[in-house]
Amino acid sequence: MDHYIPKRRIPVTLWSSRSQGEAGHLFLDLDPAGRTHQTLIERLNESARFLPMAIGEEGRIHLFNKSRLARVTVGRTVLHSDVFARGFTPWREEECELMLEGGVGLAGKVWMPMERATQRLSDFMNQQGGQFFVLLTASGIHLINAAAVVEMKLAESAGAPLALDGVREAA
Repeated sequence: MDHYIPKRRIPVTLWSSRSQGEAGHLFLDLDPAGRTHQTLIERLNESARFLPMAIGEEGRIHLFNKSRLARVTVGRTVLHSDVFARGFTPWREEECELMLEGGVGLAGKVWMPMERATQRLSDFMNQQGGQFFVLLTASGIHLINAAAVVEMKLAESAGAPLALDGVREAA
């Protein structure tokens, strides 16, 4: 017996350290009142362990364990508002380079909602746990599983030199 619930289909590619990309469509809930709609980042960060995705011309449903995914690449035709909502809350974009499990490197800007004016990218990342976050790159939008990040090179520095030129340490 088929169960049909109206949803929006969003073209994506799922990546893990064990697969080279699985193209298909993820489903986002429709708001019957029409005032708001679910975003892809909200869908990925739901508490449900598995993510249903339609694959192939027949749209066969596959279930993917979200904790095993490294990133989700969004189709080029997808609107930003379907991926994440900037809304009226303060937010900022920070430049960085990422190294993911499996050796994949990406460079771009991390979009992060601001909880306080002094929030740093390191603060934001430490709060992510196993959630996904938005990375805006020249090639498109990626939703990155924070648990899959091995290294992140930030554009910010320590502010003061770590070694003083011309000063020798006492022996």
